[in-house]
Amino acid sequence: MKFKRFLLDCFACFLIPAYTLLFAGSVRWFGTNFSVIAVTGADHYRGFLCWGLLAGGYFFVMLNALAAALPDFWGRLTTRLLAAAACLCLAYALAIPYLPRYFPKYAALHVLLAALACVLLMLALLAVLLSLRRRDPVRWKGPLRGWGLIVAGCAVLFLIPRMVSTALEVFFTISAALLARRLWLLKNF
Repeated sequence: MKFKRFLLDCFACFLIPAYTLLFAGSVRWFGTNFSVIAVTGADHYRGFLCWGLLAGGYFFVMLNALAAALPDFWGRLTTRLLAAAACLCLAYALAIPYLPRYFPKYAALHVLLAALACVLLMLALLAVLLSLRRRDPVRWKGPLRGWGLIVAGCAVLFLIPRMVSTALEVFFTISAALLARRLWLLKNF
């Protein structure tokens, strides 16, 4: 159990935040986003793919582990389906380069899939929270409030530049990873 905790802490508290911040770099955080950074060079695109595999893999493993710990069948099924759909959307978004000047329809599809991946991920986390909250409302009140704060923070970070920005992507990735970690720790310890 200690090794699982170490791996969880390593990914959620170090690898994902560090790689996310390194990929974001020192660019204008409200004037660009990961998709734009990715198409500025071959190395950036490889970095984008690595970031997507790291984050997507973490969320897929964590959400399935959380789903397995849920007390009810429908909660497990819903969480697993949402997690699979979110990771599939992310995988397709990673595979479709964002080049609106040359391929406007593919660029629109890229944006739609990336946004849908985030929405589905948050719905999967909400499904976990609601399933666990039925049994112990007091214990899961804080994480549910945290989920709401992430959604509110994302809305504010979207409204500031009126676009999906690097700041929004960094905030979402790190806060969602930490929320998944918190759910796992509350459920298992």
